[in-house]
This record gives sequence, structure tokens and C-alpha cells, in this order.
Amino acid sequence: MEFTICIKFGFGNPFKEDSNTEKKIASKLKTCAESSVLLESEEKLRRNLFDLSQCYIMFYAIGLQNIVLIRDPENPRKFYPRFNLEDTSSFQDLDDHSKNVLKRLYNDYYFCRQENLWRQNALKTLPVLLNSSDMLACGEDLGLIPSCVHPVMQELGLVGLRIQRMPSEADLEFGIPSQYSYMTVCAPSCHDCSTLRAWWEEDEDRRLRFFKNVMESNELPPDQCVPEVAHFIIRQHFEAPSMWAIFPLQDLLALKEEYTTRPATEETINDPTNPKHYWRYRVHVSLESLIKDIDLQTNIKDLVRWSGRSLPKEEASGVDASVVAALSVAEAVTVLSVAEAVSEKQKFSSATEKPVLVK
Repeated sequence: MEFTICIKFGFGNPFKEDSNTEKKIASKLKTCAESSVLLESEEKLRRNLFDLSQCYIMFYAIGLQNIVLIRDPENPRKFYPRFNLEDTSSFQDLDDHSKNVLKRLYNDYYFCRQENLWRQNALKTLPVLLNSSDMLACGEDLGLIPSCVHPVMQELGLVGLRIQRMPSEADLEFGIPSQYSYMTVCAPSCHDCSTLRAWWEEDEDRRLRFFKNVMESNELPPDQCVPEVAHFIIRQHFEAPSMWAIFPLQDLLALKEEYTTRPATEETINDPTNPKHYWRYRVHVSLESLIKDIDLQTNIKDLVRWSGRSLPKEEASGVDASVVAALSVAEAVTVLSVAEAVSEKQKFSSATEKPVLVK
């Protein structure tokens, strides 16, 4: 069997097309091993090839990270700006005039040139999707998005998504749930990011800033997301003005210490940065035990009740007058309006209770 990688030195890719990545080399070596072509003594060749490929990849990556314009593969006379070009050392070495010119091209290419096209396509496509079902559609408007997204969503009545650790405001590190708009779904975490407990444990400096700036404590934060911390964060979301407050089960289980014995990193449903991460999360608590856990149910029910959100009809109609009297006027109106709103919300189809994410 022919086994050639064709290594050369100089500008460009030094490997053949079928061997220009570590994954392709591994696959080729595996094929040779299965065909008994790769001898035991040739293990050294395997290691050397990986070492060489890693050296090349590192060299090539450094060069790629320092370029500001990428050549168009279809027309070598054309170039387009790379993303975050201002972070490259090549950009920093340019004179001020060249920097300004490149920044104008960059902003126009990534944020302005296609705005009208994106808006037109959205107004043509999204209404068809929205009218095809009675379900409540939720637009995933997190991260870097075109400036036309929020106006289009507002025009079409699309509900937005708010994750506290991923604020849409550029000047904020943490979202402020009390300032969310009604047309949003708020959640402390979701299927595409780490859970509340895992997020709390993964970054010590950020945890300290959250504990000081959001929870307004000058003490050192606990290393783990103890039930008191989880209760504070979840309560923030219950009390947010958002139309929906949705919580992954993992975050609700963090309200009780006995359910936090499992390593927090094992509770992440999906890690988008890891292509080999599988959607195989399974709850470590049986449904039967949760049904019997009156303490946890009461805790969650109290959070719902005192936030003024929807309650089961029989409970909403029986709100204690003395409790209402102890509240402020605004809070009293909120609690009383819950009972009136329940019957109206029940008129929606059951599908309304299952928001659909439109990416």
C-alpha cells in the first residue's frame, strides 16, 4: 500500500490533501494498521508524524492569527476582512490611516452591508413559520447578532431569550433580570451552556464579581453553588418582568443540597464548543422521589407564589387577604391579577406552553 504524505518546506500547506490534518493522518495510519502495513517498529513514525503535524499546525495557526485580510478562494485578486482583525499583531503594527480604513471595511462587511438583505429575508420567512403553528415562538437572540434582529422581532411579536451570564448589553457582565422586557423568556441557564452549578464553579474571578456586584456581598463566595445562592438567582428570574421564566431541572435541583452530590460538570446537556460531546445527560434522581419531596415542591411553589406569577387556579383564588394587605399596592395588584389571568391563559392551546426556539 502506498503511504505518502509529501512533506515540503516553504509557503503554503506542506501536506498532501488527504494528510493535511492530524485527524486525516490518524485515519490513514489506522487504515494501514488494519491492513498490517504498519509494523510495530513503525510506531515511532506515527509519533514523529504527529509531532511534525502539530509543529506545522502551530506555525500555520500563528500565521493565520496575524493576518487581517483573507484571500477569496474563488478569486485570488479579492480579499475580505477576518473576524476580530483588531486583535491581531499585524493590525497593531499598521499606521493609523490604514487602521481606520480597515476598520471601516470591517464594520461595513460584518455589520452593515447585509442588513437590508437579512431584514427582508426575515420578514419574508418568519411570518410563514409563525403562521404555520399556534405555538409561541421564541427567537434565540443571544451573542453577536445583526442590529436588525431586535427591531424585526419586535415587529413580528417574537419573544426573545435572556440568559443572565450572556447579557445583550455590551456594557454589562451580568444581565439584570428586573430590567428584562415582558416579551422575553428568562432563564439562569439552558441546554447549550453549563448549568447554574457548573457555571458557578468554573470561573473563580467571575464568581467573585457576581457575588459582590449582583448579590451585594463583600464576603468571599462559596466555592460551590450552595442552595442559598441558587435560591437567590432563581428568585431573581421568577421576579423578572419576562413573560416566561423557564428553568432547567438541574438548576431547580440545586435548591436542595442532597441533589447536589453529583459533579456539576456532568449536568451539562450540550457543549457546543466540543464536537464530541453527546446529548446523553440523565437525571440522577428518580421521578418517584421527586414526587415525594414535599420540601422541594413547597420551595418552588413559594417562589412562584411570591413572584406574582401564575398559580394553580384553586390556589390563586384562595390568596389570603391578610397576606395581600401586607404587601405594597403594586404587589397586591400583581397577586390579585394572577387569579384573573389564570383563566385567560388557560384559553391558549396546550402548544403555547412549549416555546419553540427559532435560530
